[in-house]
Amino acid sequence: MVTFLALAALVLIFVYFILKAKQRHKLFNDAVSMEVHYLFQDRPGQYSGDYRTKSGVFVFSTESKDDALKNLVIKAVKPSHPALVVNLEQIVVVPFEKKNEGNADVSVRFKLLKKKGEVTALEGKRIRVAGVLNYANRKPKTFSTVLKIGELYQSKSQLDQTT
Repeated sequence: MVTFLALAALVLIFVYFILKAKQRHKLFNDAVSMEVHYLFQDRPGQYSGDYRTKSGVFVFSTESKDDALKNLVIKAVKPSHPALVVNLEQIVVVPFEKKNEGNADVSVRFKLLKKKGEVTALEGKRIRVAGVLNYANRKPKTFSTVLKIGELYQSKSQLDQTT
């Protein structure tokens, strides 16, 4: 009987955390539209200064769906690919107040580990992003979501030149 109660308690706790995670994901999707693109360095050491390490950046293109949203703070970024390492040395803030024409793009550096294999393309891979949504007149809300990585990043000026 005791083992049944303990097992039932564990199942209930597990279900609670799954529902909480789904709620955070829904909260994020209702407030923000976000796409993730990537860009590899052109030459070794371009982003890090270490000429032995190959690295790149993830570019987060965001757009607010909620007028009360002041900013989005990214506190953790975890790619699903084992060869990619993201070490956030500081939080990343995406401002939405007094937004001019266009969307906000922010970038986060990543390193490639040679031990885990060669990476040539990241399209379709997944990345977990966690942080806080800060509102003008409401309490901040934490979020955690998993996004698909899109194609190579091209700035708007590059896209305008190609069309």
